[in-house]
Amino acid sequence: MTGDRIVGGYTLRRVLGRGGMGVVHLATTPTGGLAAVKVIHPELARDPAFRRRFEREVAAARRVARFCTAPVLDAGIDGDTAYLVTEYVKGPDLAQAVREQGPLAGSNLDALAVGIATALSAIHGAGVIHRDLKPSNVLLSPLGPRVIDFGIAQLVEAGPAGQVSQVVLGTPAFMAPEQVRGEPLTPAADVYAWGGVMVFAGTGRLPFGGGSPAEVLYRIVNEGPSLDGLDEGMRDLVERAMAKEPGLRPSAERLLAALVGGGPLTHAHATEVVERTWTGPAPTLPADPAPPSVPSSGGAGEPVHTVAPHSPPGGTARRWRVRAVRAAGLVAVLAAVAVGVTAVLEPESGPYRADFSDGWEVGASQAGTARADGTAYVLTVEPGWRLWKSAPRREPEGPVLVAAKARLERGTGEYGVWCHGGTGGSRYEFLVRTDQVAIVKRVAGGRPVVLHGPGPVRRGTGGGRVVAECRRDAGGATLRMWLDEALVAETTDVTEPLGPGAAGVHAAPAGRQGVRVRFESFDLKPVGG
Repeated sequence: MTGDRIVGGYTLRRVLGRGGMGVVHLATTPTGGLAAVKVIHPELARDPAFRRRFEREVAAARRVARFCTAPVLDAGIDGDTAYLVTEYVKGPDLAQAVREQGPLAGSNLDALAVGIATALSAIHGAGVIHRDLKPSNVLLSPLGPRVIDFGIAQLVEAGPAGQVSQVVLGTPAFMAPEQVRGEPLTPAADVYAWGGVMVFAGTGRLPFGGGSPAEVLYRIVNEGPSLDGLDEGMRDLVERAMAKEPGLRPSAERLLAALVGGGPLTHAHATEVVERTWTGPAPTLPADPAPPSVPSSGGAGEPVHTVAPHSPPGGTARRWRVRAVRAAGLVAVLAAVAVGVTAVLEPESGPYRADFSDGWEVGASQAGTARADGTAYVLTVEPGWRLWKSAPRREPEGPVLVAAKARLERGTGEYGVWCHGGTGGSRYEFLVRTDQVAIVKRVAGGRPVVLHGPGPVRRGTGGGRVVAECRRDAGGATLRMWLDEALVAETTDVTEPLGPGAAGVHAAPAGRQGVRVRFESFDLKPVGG
């Protein structure tokens, strides 16, 4: 757009927030995607000492794994402008969510605790201390919490005591006692801040009350936090995390193990636990219109080289609710992540997780075969055909997330998930191609229309997890796609928006060879349900 400022090749679109070091903008990347660009204040960027420190700290931040964080994608100095580029996370920050909707509870509070602990474990594992963990630095995405602003954290320089000298920087309400006193910091300061953030999230109150900064800092050093309102299990962990002596606090890894009630946990599995227990703040968009009818088993599919999805059984599907999980409950969800079985569900709410023995269509046809073994759903598709299968559960009302963990076993082509399926095979497809691009399509009347892409993607370490958000409102259908936690596509269909209906998985070969795709999980749940 004419007149937009360009920094380092990124087109700044609008201001997302302002802080002590600079201004954060929503920006368009050179390849057409979205990112958050922090533009450092010019008076800082012109300081040679700051430039040296900036380059060192960016190098440290880039070593942080993306689990439950907004990873650093790029950074540089463009003339007198220093900038830091991170993944754009769609959603409010924790401070805003609590202010507008009240404290978190149940599975959301548990998922928040696990998500932030996972992020801290990844940050500390890269030799970085966050130093300013607070509610406004935790964004609540549709997939769960994401910790931001560690990109300007100081690098932990390997010394005799593994410490780094530290001036008094940070947000008073969430600072550790040693931070207040200006003492050297260790990762234990972030664990202390985790406890304070959980107090705020679970009660809506600051851990040491209000008042002037001097009053709050005095209480941090000399008094204990107010933990009234936290349940016993969470209160015990927060109390340990907020011990006055840094050596008495658990590490982020031990904190994560305590939260799930088990032994060591990989960051990838912890992130999936968060995704599957997180429902997030309630949506504030207008109510969705009534959904279209779902295709029947004898309904028309695409006219050429297609196989239509079978119908969800019994018309209106049962609704499901994920139980609030803590300790043993999180262990149960973790087991589901590890072996691909049904998570802890009970009737009367929206979320659904497949175990692929509960009504998924199996069998052979001219287009290919579909088989299920209780741990995975495998589509083998012949050349020239495309195979798309629906889950045996209808989408819940309102905006939804559809997710699948997929692995290409043979051939080349595309695979992914789809949502808002209706009569005549209409649907939105979210596809990953084997040449590492992402595509979002609308299919109606058997004719596909590309809404986004092909756009390049950078594969992460999450094992090929494709997540789609489908949100219909008066302005159209908003569609977002993540691959291994990275937001890779965002678009809006305003011409022929589809509404809630069926959802499922998809695979199609490229060229003259067939393709086989193994779907190891499938999840369907409301956004902010």
